[in-house]
Amino acid sequence: MVKHLVMWRLRFAGDEERTERLGAIRRSIDALRHGVEGLKSVEIGFNESTVSDAADLVLYSEFDNWPALQAYETHPLHEQLKRLIAPIRTERRVVDYEVG
Repeated sequence: MVKHLVMWRLRFAGDEERTERLGAIRRSIDALRHGVEGLKSVEIGFNESTVSDAADLVLYSEFDNWPALQAYETHPLHEQLKRLIAPIRTERRVVDYEVG
C-alpha cells in the first residue's frame, strides 16, 4: 500500500470565500472516493490549530500500489481538485511512502 499526504497553506480574501472554496474542495474530494481506481481511502482535514506554522488543509490518501498513485496524478478528478486549490495555494508539501 502507498500512502500519499499533502499539506497546503492557503490564502482567502475573507470568510465568505473561505467557506465557498473549502466546500468546493470537500465536494471534489468526495468525488474522488468513488471515481479513482486503486484509491483505497481518502480523507481531508481543515486545520483548527492557531499556531503560526500550521498548514490550512491536509489530504491523506491510500493507494493499492505505486502505479495507482501515478494514475491518480493525471486523473480528471484529481486535475479538478488541483484547479480548485491552485489559485489560493501559497505553499504545498507532499510525502509519499510505501507500507506493508
